[in-house]
Amino acid sequence: MKKMLLVFLSAIVVGLALNVQAANVTFDPNVVVLRIAPGETGRTAITVNGFSIRAYSLNFLVGSRMENGNIPREWLTSSYIWLDSAQEGTSSRVMNLVVTVPPDAKPGKYSGLLVPDDMRCSESITSPGVTVSIEVSGT
Repeated sequence: MKKMLLVFLSAIVVGLALNVQAANVTFDPNVVVLRIAPGETGRTAITVNGFSIRAYSLNFLVGSRMENGNIPREWLTSSYIWLDSAQEGTSSRVMNLVVTVPPDAKPGKYSGLLVPDDMRCSESITSPGVTVSIEVSGT
């Protein structure tokens, strides 16, 4: 009896785990290289794609969270993105990645992985992020 109960409870736990939904967010291009002089602003358009196996509403920021990088946070202008779909599938929007390098920035290479920061999403977001490389030229 205990064995049957244990098997039954295990099946429920596995079933619940399989029902957890997550939307996948990707970026195109997924690697961005910008060459910016100190005191200048660089920008580029990136297509943000969302995909889920059910209807979704995703609201998130790009540029507010960075991993594995040395780009100063204050150089980035965050972009608020919303992706909605009344059914399963893909939706996309174009965002502008804006980077402002201060006049006193040291020349060199700065890089990091920008990942979506969840805000009021109908489900969790998984994303490989977008790799950003900034080459600051000498003055």
